[in-house]
Amino acid sequence: MVLAIIIGLIFGLALFGNHLNLNYRSLVASTQNAKPLLDDETLSSYSKQLVNNLAAKKAEFAIVSRAGQARKRLPEGVNYTHSAFWILNDLGTYDVYNLYHGEENKLISSLVTDAPSDFIKPTRAHDVGIILPVPEFQTAMKKYIGSAAYGRTHNPTYSLISNPFDPRYQNCNEFVLDELASAIWQESDVAKLIEKLPATFKPTEIKAGPIKRFLGPIVDERLVMKDHGKVIATTTREDLIEFLKSQSLVEEAYRLDFTPLRLAAP
Repeated sequence: MVLAIIIGLIFGLALFGNHLNLNYRSLVASTQNAKPLLDDETLSSYSKQLVNNLAAKKAEFAIVSRAGQARKRLPEGVNYTHSAFWILNDLGTYDVYNLYHGEENKLISSLVTDAPSDFIKPTRAHDVGIILPVPEFQTAMKKYIGSAAYGRTHNPTYSLISNPFDPRYQNCNEFVLDELASAIWQESDVAKLIEKLPATFKPTEIKAGPIKRFLGPIVDERLVMKDHGKVIATTTREDLIEFLKSQSLVEEAYRLDFTPLRLAAP
């Protein structure tokens, strides 16, 4: 009887581990090297639609978020997995400033500037989330990102669900938060930013039971739990919106639904 229970538990854990593997291993967060789900024509169309949308709004600076997983497989409260800064360049298009984790070592990140087409390529959804700050702050952020101050809050030790109130790890959304806070408060010391952020910033809680918390890091090395206590708290696009609203810096926040073309053949 005891043996049957043990075998049942092992089998159950194996099935649950496989479920986590499907949900997390295929999750595209802070990377540019994921296999495209959509064909080249569709991706090109989506990229142009996004650039044209920002240009029509005369955006100098925007924060754009993409979904790297089908929404039904994302945790509750998470609609997008990667956010980046978009800066209008002299050619009338946009340079995209990202934090990406490595491929050989996914626990180390770097700051990478790429093009709109590169940003769109890993998307798993037919929309993006856009945050347009007020014009004065757009100008200020464009200047900030072009200065030596940009990137001073970067922590290369990566975690998919990093805690924004703990300095040990960082993901793309937390990096965006830290850089925004640094520009607003003219402070690049992360420890001082962490002291100040709780008064105006509330992260999203990721719900996970003890088994999921135990198996998660085994299934996907990016799921580091060391910086979390009883509550798993991380930064989402919605949290970034609320933070900027607390500073009266949001002009518009919206979802851009692309006009879809065809999906790539399976």
